[in-house]
Amino acid sequence: MRPQLLCTFTYVDRLPISIEDIYKAYEQEHVSNMKCYHYAHLPNNVICIYNTTISERRLKDTISINRKKESNTYYSINALNSLIRILNNGVLDKSYLINWLDYGDSILLSEGEEGYKQIKIKELTI
Repeated sequence: MRPQLLCTFTYVDRLPISIEDIYKAYEQEHVSNMKCYHYAHLPNNVICIYNTTISERRLKDTISINRKKESNTYYSINALNSLIRILNNGVLDKSYLINWLDYGDSILLSEGEEGYKQIKIKELTI
């Protein structure tokens, strides 16, 4: 089975519990490459991003996410589609080229049907 990249939203004071919940939900041996980031402007808000091969379960406050390694940008597909529409005069063209460096060290999340938000992130050491 192909690994899936997931993002779990939590808070600094709940981080140890959230990590434990992730390992329990997806079985520790099936979780890899976990990194945790805090929001640059809201350092109490934390995201844990990790790969898992178990996809039939979904932990609370968790979404499927994608990554552009060269810019360390994480994004949901809905946020990507909204970004393309905004940059491309309302047209969703899946071949549209995005300058990912403009969104470096960020997570792009959907904000309703026609929008997205960019949140700058900084890696935590765990």
